[in-house]
Amino acid sequence: MASLDELRTLAPTIAERLAERLTATGLGFVGTVRADGWPRVSPMEVSIIDGRLWCGSMPNAVKALDLRRDPRCCLVTPLADKDDLWGEVKAFCRAKEIADVDTWERIRKVWLDAIDLDIGEPGGSHLFELDIEAAAWQRVEGDTWRTTSWAAGEPVRERVRVGALGESQELPTPA
Repeated sequence: MASLDELRTLAPTIAERLAERLTATGLGFVGTVRADGWPRVSPMEVSIIDGRLWCGSMPNAVKALDLRRDPRCCLVTPLADKDDLWGEVKAFCRAKEIADVDTWERIRKVWLDAIDLDIGEPGGSHLFELDIEAAAWQRVEGDTWRTTSWAAGEPVRERVRVGALGESQELPTPA
């Protein structure tokens, strides 16, 4: 698993696009696994602090309870509309709930100073760090659908699909 800073070394293009969109919007859609196995998608404020991804939640929100039970989640950057050619980044993560008082207070202070949000005393709400296991940036370039992807322990891959019905083609990995 990787922090955002580690992803900047392992897959710099994907990491920069993820950081760019999160910084611009402050928002991501987080997919969690409900207790019955169905997916749940929720908008969440996601912050980059010290090269890591952080999100919080109100006390006992169902998305937080999902993450407590099953830490697997998918963070997807928002699109402006159907014509947004910038694309989207998907980060497949594991959420780690923070109980450490020093970490909690450090993130609390950053959020209080930056966005005037006080998450309260440790344990009063939820605070999660998202560790990245895999990520992809998908976008349209002309008549081509292009995907740059990375998974832990693997090199960055580039694939293209030309036209709506085209087959996916692997591109040579840059040396």
